[in-house]
Amino acid sequence: MAWKTRRSQINELAEGMVKAGAMQFGTFTLGDGKESAYYIDLKGILSYPGLYSLAVESLGRMASAKAPKADAVCGVPINGLVLAAPLALSLKKPLAYAKSGEGAGAKHVEGEIRPDWKVLVVDDVSTSGRTILEAAKAVEEEGGEVTDALVLIDRLEGARERLSKEGIALHCLTDVVELADTLFSMELIGEKELKAITKSVGRRQ
Repeated sequence: MAWKTRRSQINELAEGMVKAGAMQFGTFTLGDGKESAYYIDLKGILSYPGLYSLAVESLGRMASAKAPKADAVCGVPINGLVLAAPLALSLKKPLAYAKSGEGAGAKHVEGEIRPDWKVLVVDDVSTSGRTILEAAKAVEEEGGEVTDALVLIDRLEGARERLSKEGIALHCLTDVVELADTLFSMELIGEKELKAITKSVGRRQ
């Protein structure tokens, strides 16, 4: 991906996230029980076709560059699935999604995963990497192989390192520090919000 193209995409994503109310500041409890000074919720971008298209296009560029040999795409519900579905269509790849199985022997993947297929896992944001890893393990139970995962934003809270230990490379359009710097340079957030993000990342690294 050319630098100027990536830079333009990040600027548009940052501006669009503010418009969609996709980034909030305060005190939030994340899914893993940890507290955070900010919260990213990308569900709102679905109401903005231009922003939604930008997100999918960005993932498509990364998929073509980082995982060109993927046989299928697997979304992490719910936010990852709404990105994975149009991505799979654009790549002309089969789509599957991870799910919580019920009962003994229940499948943890909806959709066809053939033995030895290389499957690309897609989510919107990476934090600890837990949900991506769960999706990867579900794919592997069906005989597929996961070596790459795509997200729009990495919160820099250990996902990359955790996934790397399992043989999965995490690829992101941007991370939360770069995103915060972009928002600040565009005067879309103030110094208080910028420091809240950088301090949060510093405590977790």
